[in-house]
Amino acid sequence: MIQSMTGYGKTVLQLPTKKITIELKSLNSKNLDLNVRIPSYYREKELDVRKNLATDLERGKIDFSIFIKEMEEKDLQKLMKM
Repeated sequence: MIQSMTGYGKTVLQLPTKKITIELKSLNSKNLDLNVRIPSYYREKELDVRKNLATDLERGKIDFSIFIKEMEEKDLQKLMKM
């Protein structure tokens, strides 16, 4: 059980062709106020994401974001040389 409602978390996953960043911010609040930002390509999964978050988070103002950056050709070439 999470004891505090105020917090911040961030993780970055570097894949061969893309970089995925996930952020979670929370503030104290009496009710659960969930704001989810995900790329439009994955919009069909938003309800599943909301359900999973609401299962573990009982209350608070929650901002959940997923950012996906496709690697450009020049960046891929740099990675291949390493």
